[in-house]
Amino acid sequence: MIIVNNRDYFKNYHPLRRVTAISIFGLGLIFSFVILLAKENNVLILNSDMAISKYSSVQHEFKTKSQVPVIEFDLGNRLKNENSIKELIINHNPDVIYCIGSKAYMLTLKLLKENHTLQEKKLIFSSAINWQRFTISNNTYGVSNELLPEMELTMFRYFFPKINKIGILFNNTYNQEWIMGTKATAKELGVEIVSQHINSPDNIENALKNLLPNVDAFWLIADPVVISSQESVVTIFNRCSVYKKPVFSYNDVYIKYGAMLIISVDIPTIGRQAASLAMDILANRDIKDQIQSPAGSTIALNLQKVKEYNLYLNKEALDSVNRIIK
Repeated sequence: MIIVNNRDYFKNYHPLRRVTAISIFGLGLIFSFVILLAKENNVLILNSDMAISKYSSVQHEFKTKSQVPVIEFDLGNRLKNENSIKELIINHNPDVIYCIGSKAYMLTLKLLKENHTLQEKKLIFSSAINWQRFTISNNTYGVSNELLPEMELTMFRYFFPKINKIGILFNNTYNQEWIMGTKATAKELGVEIVSQHINSPDNIENALKNLLPNVDAFWLIADPVVISSQESVVTIFNRCSVYKKPVFSYNDVYIKYGAMLIISVDIPTIGRQAASLAMDILANRDIKDQIQSPAGSTIALNLQKVKEYNLYLNKEALDSVNRIIK
């Protein structure tokens, strides 16, 4: 066994070698520091289900407008493995997490709450029903899935000034806050909202029998209990037809069922808005509104139903229509 005296070793150690060793070590530290500083900002997208066309459209538009690298993860058709998603967040260390749909947002929020090191992550959400029911922190931003009730009600009255009472079915879990705010807004505009809460789709038929005789029109909103299936949608439109009540709604898909007026969010615009929010966050810009209303909308009008129900239509409003069904 050979024993080396440390003092003799360093005494005989060539100074140039020592300088070289120290330099290499120092350069290594500097290089590591430069790499750390040069780390690019990135965004992690968690999509509730890419198979849903509006979710995939929003994600595509976000990526198109994003100016930083984007990591994508589709929660749809996957086993709900929370640990793998937590590892994904830790490994990629995104500066912003963009959640598309309620499932993605609720899951991300749960994971961040459980892990103290992740709690300061910036979150953006979109395409989620009734954001008011979510927990909103100082690090949470989003684009609402719904147009402002004031805007929609104003358009209803602009097109049909003689319609004063509007009926709505809703579920408390998803839309209680929205209903309360909408009723207050409607009152200011001279419109009465007559609402009826339902616990399950099985209650739809009876609820409509009580509701429709007391209103001038029915407003079909994005409530997952009310529109849980095609059968539920068909039931709603059949009952409205029997009572000769026009249907206002939020999506062009309901035209084929007989909706009369549809004011819908422009889906691609939501993705671009979310991307603008992300870029503002990464640039540390001041953001006036944490939760933004959708910037774009389209209007479709079914004139067949207007004639069928012999409704008074403000002809001046036709200039605002993007699509007319004759």
